[in-house]
Formats: sequence, structure tokens, C-alpha cells
Amino acid sequence: MLFLCSLSFTFLAATTVESLGQSSSGRPVARLITASRQPVQPQMQHRVYTRPAVIASAPVSANSLERQAFDLINAARTKNHLPPLAWDGDLCRVARAHSENMGRRNFFDHEAPDGSDLLDRINASGIVWRSLGENIAYNEGQVDPVRVAVEQWMKSPKHLGNIMRGKYTHTAVGIARTTDGRVYLTQIFMMR
Repeated sequence: MLFLCSLSFTFLAATTVESLGQSSSGRPVARLITASRQPVQPQMQHRVYTRPAVIASAPVSANSLERQAFDLINAARTKNHLPPLAWDGDLCRVARAHSENMGRRNFFDHEAPDGSDLLDRINASGIVWRSLGENIAYNEGQVDPVRVAVEQWMKSPKHLGNIMRGKYTHTAVGIARTTDGRVYLTQIFMMR
């Protein structure tokens, strides 16, 4: 079973994710979650413009699964005549924390149960950015969960849009695996 979700921000851009069907055969399948947000007037989105206290942490290096996803994404970009994205250890820390939070709290969404979202996570980290995007995936029962997630992202127009967006310069993937075998992937894209 595989679930995917895509999110893209250029400050207050709208977010839309499309949905595909789910098989009742019990075999692993891909499913995209649908969510839609209307653009919000800036005065209603105060948290976007305030900078919370910065989380003090060092950037992190990719583990082998995160590196695999990163390499697959860059191979696809190169094949499509786009420059490869640079690894960003600060983004990895944020992405990995979101994947761990989804696994620990058993949810799958860009927004955590407490209402925090990508903008909150990035702003709390102190990362300076001009444009952001996020792809997430959840799966279980896959022999190669990273390859399956990236292949499904490549088949989805919204996810592919983030992967192939030429303005993005940096990325990182954060992966969390739960004790019962669920795998959560969060990939954040950024233009500084």
C-alpha cells in the first residue's frame, strides 16, 4: 500500500492534491490523498510573517534510503535536462522530523494534528527561502519502499511538478520507518 501527497508554496500559493482509486484486492497499491486549500489573504496568515524561535540543530547527512531517493530524483531531473538539486542538511532535518512525527502519531498529511504545516516547520528551523514544495509518501508491504514511492511520484502530475520545477535549487528527503513496518517519506524542495 502506498499513499502520496504533494504540496507547493510560493509564499501564499494555493495547494491542490489529486486522488486516484484504491484496489480492494489487498495487494499493495498507490493512492493519492486529495486536499484543497483556497488562497488566504496575507492579514489572515500572520504565522507566515512572524519568525518563531529558531530550532538549534546541526544539518544532517542522508542515510542510505534518503540518499537513494535523492539520487533517483536527480537522475530524473538530469534525464529531463534540468540541473540536479543540491542536498540540504537543514531541509533533511526538517523532512525527517515530519516523517518521524507522522509515524509516531499515525497520520499522513502535510499538516500535523496540531495544525502546523510546512511553512511552520521551515520557519521554526530558521531556514531562509524564497519558494518551497513538499512531496510525502507512506507505504507498507513494499520490498523497495523508496523506489516505489519515487516511481509513483513520477506518475503523478502534482508530485512530478515539484520534482521537475526548474526554480528549485535544493532538496532533502527525510525517511522514518516504524516498528510495524510503515515507511514515511517527506521530500522538501526549496529555492533560496
